[in-house]
Amino acid sequence: MFCIAAFLVFAILGIFSASYRPLVAQAWHCVLRRVTFKPCDINFAEEVKGRLIGKLVVRHPGFARFLNRWIDWLALIFVVLSVWSALYLLNAGLNLWVYDTCNPTNVESCSLSGEACGIDQSSIGFIDALQQGKLGTWVANPFIHFAETVSRIPDRLKRWEPKDYFGPTATTYYPSDPAKPDALEILDPGCKYCRELFGTMKQVGFEKTRNLSYLLYPIQKTGTGAYKFAHSPLVAAYVEATKLVPLRQNPSGVAPDWQLLEKIFGEKPDRSVDWQTYFNIGATRDEVQAALQQFLQEIGYTRAEVQQIDDLAASEGVQSALQAQRVIVELKLRTIKIPTLLFGGRRFDRAVDADTLSVEP
Repeated sequence: MFCIAAFLVFAILGIFSASYRPLVAQAWHCVLRRVTFKPCDINFAEEVKGRLIGKLVVRHPGFARFLNRWIDWLALIFVVLSVWSALYLLNAGLNLWVYDTCNPTNVESCSLSGEACGIDQSSIGFIDALQQGKLGTWVANPFIHFAETVSRIPDRLKRWEPKDYFGPTATTYYPSDPAKPDALEILDPGCKYCRELFGTMKQVGFEKTRNLSYLLYPIQKTGTGAYKFAHSPLVAAYVEATKLVPLRQNPSGVAPDWQLLEKIFGEKPDRSVDWQTYFNIGATRDEVQAALQQFLQEIGYTRAEVQQIDDLAASEGVQSALQAQRVIVELKLRTIKIPTLLFGGRRFDRAVDADTLSVEP
């Protein structure tokens, strides 16, 4: 094990100084003998130990004796930590390539992640596992997540066709045009990055050059019935219900459910906060419902039609439609970040910038 540790150290030092490179070759020869179950070159090992300890014995004799006694165990610890660090970096790099985040179980803890709301897949912690008698699960989790990452490599390489993932009740921002390419966004009405992406799309006119559709996916917290954004299920239900009630007059040509999303992602008249933030941190369920009813009237629905949408939002049909979209997101797209955007054969698991969206279809 000492020879392996020496090789790792000299390999790093050899990058910066040519004087260590002959030792790298000797250490590598020793490593090859060890991995083929042959004894290491004793002369090399003793030479390195002698150089290291000899420099310490005069000034720090106590430490030199300690090092001489435990150097093989210290070398073992060094090798284990080096291998663990290399595997950790390899796993993080693979995650970054596959998921666009170095930590798929907790997206928002990775500073390299693109701007997105993470879908809660957090692993159980060591202390919790110990207290709950799930230590085996805790130990197995990294291997399970690594296997999951490897299984998604084909997803990273494939060509994504948005139309293949349209929901059963899909609408497009403007009436669908066969001459335009398709685009699909997975969004949570409460996620601020979905709001930011929507604003960027409007800024560059993305919705005008593509048949833009969406899947509604209120993010649930793993292991609970709660949602990441408390009012997202209610908002999603109203957006879905709006699809079922046509506008009698619609001069803009924009689908009414899209108009409702524009209102939700828009600014409040008093500009204290935007509507989305108000829904997330300052509003009760009744206040959110009242705001949605107000939006629907502003879009052009009558009071009777608003009441119809109210009733539909709580209906089994709307809940089934939302569940169907959830199935597509979780089982077919398998996203871990919101928003996820499909267009141009590519998949983006983050809020895409204006330059990327501006590419001609």
